[in-house]
Amino acid sequence: MTNSQIAGRFGLALLLAAALIAPAAAQDKPKVRVGYFSQLHDAAVLDLASGELGKAVNFEYVKFQRYADAAIALGRGDIDISSLGYASIITEAAKNNDPKFKLVAGLARGAINLVCRTEVKVAAWPDLKGKTIGVVAGFPEIFLDDALRTHGQQPADLKKVNFAVAGPPVLQSLQDRSTDCAAVFEPFGATAVSSGYAYYPPTVISDNSFRGLNNGIAANTGFIEKHGELVKKIVASSNASTARFVASEQRWIDFITASQGFDPAIVKVGVKRVSLDSALYPREAATLAANMKNLGLIRAQPSDQQLQRFFLLAK
Repeated sequence: MTNSQIAGRFGLALLLAAALIAPAAAQDKPKVRVGYFSQLHDAAVLDLASGELGKAVNFEYVKFQRYADAAIALGRGDIDISSLGYASIITEAAKNNDPKFKLVAGLARGAINLVCRTEVKVAAWPDLKGKTIGVVAGFPEIFLDDALRTHGQQPADLKKVNFAVAGPPVLQSLQDRSTDCAAVFEPFGATAVSSGYAYYPPTVISDNSFRGLNNGIAANTGFIEKHGELVKKIVASSNASTARFVASEQRWIDFITASQGFDPAIVKVGVKRVSLDSALYPREAATLAANMKNLGLIRAQPSDQQLQRFFLLAK
């Protein structure tokens, strides 16, 4: 066999070896199943795949419509991490069971706002007295009631119209003038404002006793136990993304518009009403839990010790 033939066979062997090694390397790349929601305040969890960590980890995204559904999937281990509302954490803690998932990083506060029809003048908290307010049952009502009490008003002084879910019915009630204002999730408030038939009054309902807690990133407890170092990297990556979006609102707008297909006009309005925040707030969560108990959303308020078990706090 000539030297050129030997060299040729050796080169072919290298190519074959590379072809075999490449799939093996891809298989070695860890996979993380991520629950998310198409909302402005999920920017950091959506950004995990596009950051540096995305080069080393396969992030597979699963979209949910309700936090309750994501909590079930997370508890069963169908997904590894997920955007999750504080209410889901409190509801699970109230069952007095061992945690199936824990909050590992914050995502946002706020993102639930009061919008009023353009012709309805609300300049201060007392102006809400006697107004007809559309309220989505659950979190928006907690935000509204707590903010009213925080600012010296009484929820009983309002006329509430309850809606089972957020979305078009709530906005339609503003358009047909059957309600004066509405307490809504974003980006529904921004949709009404950017469309010109509503505005944000200075009565900010996220200015309440529990600092307007909204959502964070939760991780399955089994995933935390098996992949503790990876969880730390996910938290660091998410926190860094939050800092970048806070530093550049336009970057946040561009990212959400491109990744979620939102109308840029709605996003531009909505981001002004959401506070991205990577911190965790177990103390304020206890205050929120008391609100949930008073509104009948949970039967019993979890003890502070029990609630603390559902937070993975940095030491």
